[in-house]
Amino acid sequence: MDLRAIAYLSALLAALLLAGPSWGQLAEFEKVRPGNDASSPVVVIGASNEPQGLLPSVKRVQFRTETGWSSWISVKGVRLTTAPVAISSEPGIVDVFTGGNDNDLWHIRLQEQESWSDWSKIFGPPPYNKNLGGVHFRKYELAAAATGSEGGDYHLFTWGPTNHCLYKRCWGSGGGVGCDRTADWTPLGGEIGSRPSAVIFGDEIHLFALDRSRGLLWNVATLPPVGSGEDPAWNGWQPLEWSFSTPPAAATDGERIHLFAKDPGGGIGHLALDPETGEGSFETIDQAIDSTPAVVIEEGRTHLFGVLDGELVHLEGGGSGWAAGENLKGSISGQPTAASDGMGDIWVFAQGQGGWLWGIRFAP
Repeated sequence: MDLRAIAYLSALLAALLLAGPSWGQLAEFEKVRPGNDASSPVVVIGASNEPQGLLPSVKRVQFRTETGWSSWISVKGVRLTTAPVAISSEPGIVDVFTGGNDNDLWHIRLQEQESWSDWSKIFGPPPYNKNLGGVHFRKYELAAAATGSEGGDYHLFTWGPTNHCLYKRCWGSGGGVGCDRTADWTPLGGEIGSRPSAVIFGDEIHLFALDRSRGLLWNVATLPPVGSGEDPAWNGWQPLEWSFSTPPAAATDGERIHLFAKDPGGGIGHLALDPETGEGSFETIDQAIDSTPAVVIEEGRTHLFGVLDGELVHLEGGGSGWAAGENLKGSISGQPTAASDGMGDIWVFAQGQGGWLWGIRFAP
C-alpha cells in the first residue's frame, strides 16, 4: 500500500470517528449534571433515519431537579411536522401519535416507563392533503381518545384547515380492536376553525374546538360498545358562550370537563364545564405562555404545561389555587402534550430541537 492510500484511509477513519454513530445505532449526548440550567437532552433514543424495524433502547435518566422531574430525552427516528398527541389507554402504556417526515401519521409506544417500541407509520398523509409536485402542503392537526380498556378502540381526529372539516378514523395496536381499521378518514360534518381536543367522560366522547371567530364549539357522542365496530353518533357542533385565543386542551376530574387555552385578555383561561348542562365557571390564570397548553388531572391535582420562550413551564393547581410556574427548560416549540401512564408518572412531549420528539417525566 503506497503512502497516498495510507493517508486516504487515515483521513477516512478520522472522519468516521468525528461523525459519530451511524444509522441503526444508539446516539447519546454527553451526560449533564442535574440542575436547572440543563436544557440539552441527556439521552437520545433511536437513529436519524426512518426507523421501521429499529428497536430503540432506553437508559434510565438522572433526575434533573429535586422536584421529581427527569432530564429531557430526545426520541429520534421521525422528524415531526406537527405537534404530537400522547394518550394512555391502560396502566403502564403511553402512546404517542404525530405527523412526521412526509406528513404521514406515525406512532410510538412507551411501556412500563422504560420500554419503547419502534416507530411505525400507521397512515399516510391527512385526508385533506394537497400533493403538488410531490410536496405535501397540509399537516395533521391531531386529537385522540381511547376507551381505556385492553383491546379497546382509539378514536383519532384531525382538522382540515382548508375545508374547516373534522375527520375521524379508528385505530388500535392489538388484534382485539373491534373497530374497522381499514375504513378511511370520515368527515363528521359541520365546520370548525381550529385543531380539536377530545376527552372521554363516562360513556361519552366530547370534542372541543374553536369557530372562525375564536368562539368555543362542543360536540358529543355516546360511545358504542367496545368491539362492536359501530361508529359514535354525533350530536353536531354546538356553540358555547366562551372564547379563547388558541385551541383548548381538555381533561376531566370525573365531575367536570376542564378546558385550558390562552385567554384573549392575557394569561391562561380555565373553563370548568358541566357536561350535563353545558354550564360552567371561568377563571384566568396569571401565567404567560406562547402555545396552547397541555393538561393532566391526577389524584385531585391539575398539572398544566405550556411553552414560553422555547422552554416548558409547569403549573400545578388544586383546591387552594395555582402554584407559581416552574421552568423545566428544554428546547422545544409548538404545542406540548401530556399524559399520565396510570402508574403515577406523568409524561410530557413536544417537538424539540432538531425536529425530534422530546420528552420529560414526572415521578412524584
